[in-house]
Parts: sequence; structure tokens; C-alpha cells
Amino acid sequence: MQVNHLLYIFAISLLSSCVAASQETETKADSNSVTAVTDEAPAKQQTVDTARNTPEGEVLKPQAGPYPPECYKTITDIIQSSDFKSDLAEKANIKVRIDRQDNSKLFLQLFASEKDHESTIAWLRLDKANEKLEDITVDPDKPVQLNYDRSLISALRQSCP
Repeated sequence: MQVNHLLYIFAISLLSSCVAASQETETKADSNSVTAVTDEAPAKQQTVDTARNTPEGEVLKPQAGPYPPECYKTITDIIQSSDFKSDLAEKANIKVRIDRQDNSKLFLQLFASEKDHESTIAWLRLDKANEKLEDITVDPDKPVQLNYDRSLISALRQSCP
């Protein structure tokens, strides 16, 4: 066998193994699930399925995690009542994901769900103790204060830990 043939066979073998490894990595890093670490057990991971087809107007509900569906509904109601505006999606089509909690502050990811992907629209910080809703998308150190229906904050305190 000639050296050129051996190099050709080697190159094809190398490329096919790279493709197989790449597909395996994509499967492991599937963007349809989000891994969250809870404060109670930092070493324990919980997966939230975000790939479900949810009807319009339905709030994103995690299958596992520390936040009940009522919490997401209340947060969505607060955002719907706020003066938050986006050119990327209509307010009625915006979904909410709780990214993390720091004491009384909830860090919220607002996104729009398309057929095959999600697009992040904004990041908000909701301070339950001080009743503040802030847009931190552009600069978390200089947030934009948002107005909302403050009567909803009591429902938030009851539904979110």
C-alpha cells in the first residue's frame, strides 16, 4: 500500500472520530435542560426541562427545583403589570426563568421561545424585601428601575420561598 493511501485512510478515521465526539458533546450539552444548584444542597444538581411545548400564555413550570409553579405565575404577573418594554418580543409571549436567588433578590431571565430555540430578551432583578423591579440587562451596576403593580408583591412572598 502506498503512503498516500495510508494517509488518506488515517485522515478519514480521524475526521469520523472527531464527528462522533462532537455529536456526543452536543448531546451532553443539550440546551433543552438547565442544571441548577440549590442553596440547601450545593453538591446536588436538579434539572429543569425547558424544551416542552407550552401553549401561549402558559408560564414556564420546572419539573424539579425549589420554585413552585405559583411562583413563576406571580413573577410573570408582576412583569406583565410592569412598564418593561422590549422590541424583541411582545410582552404576552415572554417567558420567565429564575436564574438564581441572592437573599431576597431574584435574578430573572426573560426569554421568548421559538420553534427550535430560545432567545434571551432581558435580565431583571426582583427584590422582594425592598419591592424593587430592576432591568439589569445593559449594566447590573446601573439598573433601570421599573414600575409594577405593587399589590402583587404579597402573593410573591407567599408563593416564592
